[in-house]
Amino acid sequence: MNKRQVIAGGVAFLVITAIVLWATYSAFQWFQSLNASVAAALITASLGLFGLWYAQWQSKSRDIAESHRASKIEVYKIFFDLVEKFQSIEVGDLNEENLPEWLKEDYQKLNRGLLLWASPGVITAYLDFRRVSGSGGDILKAVDAMYREIRKDLGNSNYQLKPGDLIRIGLKDPDEFR
Repeated sequence: MNKRQVIAGGVAFLVITAIVLWATYSAFQWFQSLNASVAAALITASLGLFGLWYAQWQSKSRDIAESHRASKIEVYKIFFDLVEKFQSIEVGDLNEENLPEWLKEDYQKLNRGLLLWASPGVITAYLDFRRVSGSGGDILKAVDAMYREIRKDLGNSNYQLKPGDLIRIGLKDPDEFR
């Protein structure tokens, strides 16, 4: 951001704040001029209307999230399947020229599905996983982070889980990952 943008943003913030304060003050003055019973009725009706709108918004958000859940699970299943397949094959022999067709297809499905259905946290974890796997970093930590974000996106808690707990589940010797 350059200096002009910062100044313009600051001025816009001040103008909007002034308008909100003026509107609040004007509304307060108007309410004071009303009969007490009329003001109470208006406040009650306004709060009821706001509560109704909020409940509708929450319900619609929950319905949308629930309708996306099945698609998310299908995409995340592709990631889990890929991790399991990589655990069972000899990865050292793979390079871009001799990748199996099933691997290319699964990665295309996964990328497309993540683009459409994944939360920002899952996408960030996936990009980090790809960066780490391409640079020879600690892939197990990256997969664990991906698992955590997937669980979070599906509404599960990671509260009592320590880093690495999720990746240990799939290892032959859970103590080998520290």
